[in-house]
Amino acid sequence: MFFLGKGNIMVMGQENHQRRAVHPEDSKWTEYFINAPVLSCSCQTLEESIKERRDKLVTEVRCMIQGYTSSKIHLSHGMKIVDAIERLGVGYHFHEEIGMFMRVLNDTPARENDMAEAALRFRLLRQHHYNAPSDVFGCFLDKNGDFKETLRYDVDALLSLYEAAHLGKCDEELLKNAVVFTTGCLSAMADTGQLPQPLLEKVEHALTSPTQRRMKRLEAKLYISIYENDEDSNQDILELAKLDFHILQQMHRDEARRFSLWYKELNVGSTLGPYIRERPVECYFWSLCVFYEPQYAKARMMFAKLTKIFSLFDDTFDSYGTLEELHLFNNAVQSWDEGGAKQIGENFGYVMSLLCKTLNEFVADGASPLGIDCTKKTIKEASRCMLQEIIWREEGQVPLLRDHLEFSTITTLYWAMACISFVDPMDTNNGVAVFRWAISSPKIIENSAMITRLMDDIAGHEYEKERSGIPTTVECYMKEHGVTIQDAKKALWCLVEDEWRSINQEFLSNTTVPVPLLTRVINLARAMETMYKTIIGYTHCSSIINPISNVLDKCVSH
Repeated sequence: MFFLGKGNIMVMGQENHQRRAVHPEDSKWTEYFINAPVLSCSCQTLEESIKERRDKLVTEVRCMIQGYTSSKIHLSHGMKIVDAIERLGVGYHFHEEIGMFMRVLNDTPARENDMAEAALRFRLLRQHHYNAPSDVFGCFLDKNGDFKETLRYDVDALLSLYEAAHLGKCDEELLKNAVVFTTGCLSAMADTGQLPQPLLEKVEHALTSPTQRRMKRLEAKLYISIYENDEDSNQDILELAKLDFHILQQMHRDEARRFSLWYKELNVGSTLGPYIRERPVECYFWSLCVFYEPQYAKARMMFAKLTKIFSLFDDTFDSYGTLEELHLFNNAVQSWDEGGAKQIGENFGYVMSLLCKTLNEFVADGASPLGIDCTKKTIKEASRCMLQEIIWREEGQVPLLRDHLEFSTITTLYWAMACISFVDPMDTNNGVAVFRWAISSPKIIENSAMITRLMDDIAGHEYEKERSGIPTTVECYMKEHGVTIQDAKKALWCLVEDEWRSINQEFLSNTTVPVPLLTRVINLARAMETMYKTIIGYTHCSSIINPISNVLDKCVSH
């Protein structure tokens, strides 16, 4: 039921309330980071020299961006520089400079004879909350309304259009067609084996996931090697990206270590038993999907802690409690009653107390009290919907897809996680309007939760069918439409695409919430692209060793 995937199923006897757990797959990371060596004095000296060189490069690149903005002559080259900076993960150093560049770019018409440039301009503007019109691509169509045949052989133009098309909104048929057209052309080129290796890497990277849907920290790591082999790469920007990734990686490793220690001190496994999934580093990795920048260190720890507690909350519903107990537990959650939870049993009391204690600590540490209240309300909604899923399981019901999604998108807990991502004390502008919006179940959060639910169920349907009685969206679609598993999954993937287009639309139309907060909601959906596109990465944690290793363990040569 939870966005991290269903927990291990408990065989529950309703008559005698006996429980039998299958122990989850172990995570390799917790002890690894706890035992990671602390930097020696000599290493600390080296780190200081790396930071000094990084800061010098930041100044030089800042001047470079300002030069493109003030001259307004070489904006096409400036676009490539800004795009590289952001894909390499160092855009946070140049927020004001890039903002000024984008304002100039928005006021400058696109050149109609260059698809690669027009598509890059379109994508950058939409990424930065400018509602660039899609009719800019009309001049690249033939008299039948299809993309001109000459584009089929222009790899740069195809790559640029492919990336831009994934910023399309719901009603933009031209961009939907562009995704199909460019995907087909690029796939055919990759299959011929005739592309030079650097270009082949670019094409395969794009086809795996478009930039719009990639986890930004992982993208930075992977894109460094692609940019390094690009004959047009800027060496100062490349060096800056490598040094900055190293510096942030050291910070993130230390955070992962401290988070693992926090979790180990809770001694959760001994308290709750074998039914829980012990995934502290995976939860911290999830927080890096949402915000990786240095200034959000405190927010990351809050987010990771609550994510881990949500996992315990979900496992207790899905893999431990009987229906009778869960009715009582839901009542305790609705009234926010620790004492009531403790009366049901030790495990219920522990989970509820840990949740209450942690949220109170967040407030004491400067988190927005209003934001914490919003988070509590969304947790209550999730509890109510989790109970409904258990009722479906116990009664053997397979609901209609729309009824399933009405509840199961909320049980992803993404609504609650969006709220907690807004409570950081660094975000001084997050006032009443923001949290009033957040608690209203806004469309963009619903989109992100829908993507999460659908991708979770598509990747994990077979596993859940075998291990859990809770129906998935795949099962609901199969029953409702009388189709095969393959047809159901194909149809649900189409719904995922629809939700991404809706996210783009909601992002561009929202003027209530600051762009950085909207970006966090989108980042929640991007996490699924890394962890759930082909596998249920939280439950089967060995399948996401490589992404975590890339971000937190493997070094960048510099």
